[in-house]
Amino acid sequence: MNDMNHNKLKLSPNAVKRAAANGDTIKGCHLTFGAPPIIEVLSSLDLDFIYIDGEHGTFDFKDVEAACLAAERHDIVPIARVPDRTAPTITRFLDRGVRGIVVPHVNSAADAAEALDAIYFSPTGSRSFGGGRPYYLAIDDLPKHLADVNNDISVGIMIESAEGLASAHEIAALSGVDYLSFGLNDLAQALGYPGQPTHKDVARQVEEASARIRKAGKPIREDFMKIAWINQVILAGMRELMARPIALPY
Repeated sequence: MNDMNHNKLKLSPNAVKRAAANGDTIKGCHLTFGAPPIIEVLSSLDLDFIYIDGEHGTFDFKDVEAACLAAERHDIVPIARVPDRTAPTITRFLDRGVRGIVVPHVNSAADAAEALDAIYFSPTGSRSFGGGRPYYLAIDDLPKHLADVNNDISVGIMIESAEGLASAHEIAALSGVDYLSFGLNDLAQALGYPGQPTHKDVARQVEEASARIRKAGKPIREDFMKIAWINQVILAGMRELMARPIALPY
């Protein structure tokens, strides 16, 4: 056996992809800034995934790679919301080590198919293969490696417009889509209710689309995923600690 293979990282199956398929509840944290030590601290909570916000967060690609390294060290699945669905953007996130892509602002099945083509290697898609992570010097069986990567990637599609709502069931029917979610603030704005994501008409349309998505055989994110934003985590923890008597941690 090639000695270089001894250093290959052994990853557990993608918990996000698995849970989307079987309905298990998984938990994770939504990160809006690059801070790998936070992933290390939160690992004691047995998180299943870390959600890297590459659309609204402050991440550059070095931050994304560092987050993936920290997550892998603690057997946590790193997934990322990308800023757009173009192949160059998606490729760079995948090459840094993320194991799931969340695609925002998808308005149609054609939009979703464009992203899927960039996410999956052939024959499922046409993802480019290059020098991304993991940085193995040798891959013994490249066709098997590419197939294994395809089987491991999770794909979430975000609905954030009236057009997306109307096409939700068609998007859900696409092979390679694991789950859908709703960007409620942008969706509320698109439906004429800016700043009102809980408006009854928004809630009604989301529930109707959710029913069509489930009928097409796919879950929505809330069916299996519990997620807390790091901003909420920090504030909640600080409030609790400040309400206690003063005590030194060591």
